Amino acid sequence: MQRRFDLVVLDLDGTLVDSEALLVGLVNTVLTQGGFPSAAPQTVATAIGLPLEEVFRRAAPCLEAETLQLLCTRYRTHADSDAFVRQFRLYPDVTETLVALRDAGLRLVVGTSKGRATTLDIVRHCAIDGTIDDVIGGDCVARGKPHPEMVQQALRTFATDASRALMVGDTAFDIEMGQAAGVATCAVTYGMHPRAALQALQPDFMIDRFGELHQVVTGASEH
Repeated sequence: MQRRFDLVVLDLDGTLVDSEALLVGLVNTVLTQGGFPSAAPQTVATAIGLPLEEVFRRAAPCLEAETLQLLCTRYRTHADSDAFVRQFRLYPDVTETLVALRDAGLRLVVGTSKGRATTLDIVRHCAIDGTIDDVIGGDCVARGKPHPEMVQQALRTFATDASRALMVGDTAFDIEMGQAAGVATCAVTYGMHPRAALQALQPDFMIDRFGELHQVVTGASEH
């Protein structure tokens, strides 16, 4: 099969897994248990994808540094648990599309601000571990999204030229990261950032369903 790309870097939350309510709920649970008011769901949702410390800074700007680290630790303890991981669900068409892309010879990498171990647990729980070549978590890089380090690491690992790679994500942070790394970008419109915010960044492609990614990669349809 002819294809545009050899490597696809995929965001996790809001791109592969429908986790907005889950993650917003956990952030606010940790805040209220710590004696702080809960944040507006939209405030939290639009920060997801950034390093966790920045998510809490945006959710509760009054936090002091020591308290911020304590809340992040509490969040990760919950988020890393088996009970929490078992709540993750894939968006429609994700499994079939990833299988088709792997069958076409593409390398598939998950690039997420989550820790690598927890992401691997989620990938295994969602039964897509057989399609994913690597996971680059927030703990695998010195600089998180939207810095390009995560994509640059994937390019090095799979000896891929930037012109043959695609970054796929639902947030401005994903698109900015891909653009900074010099790769093509594909915004998904069903995740945590509104279509207008994504469109303003002029990604190379925009898709409304994950299944459309196969057309993007093969060049069968422009977006």
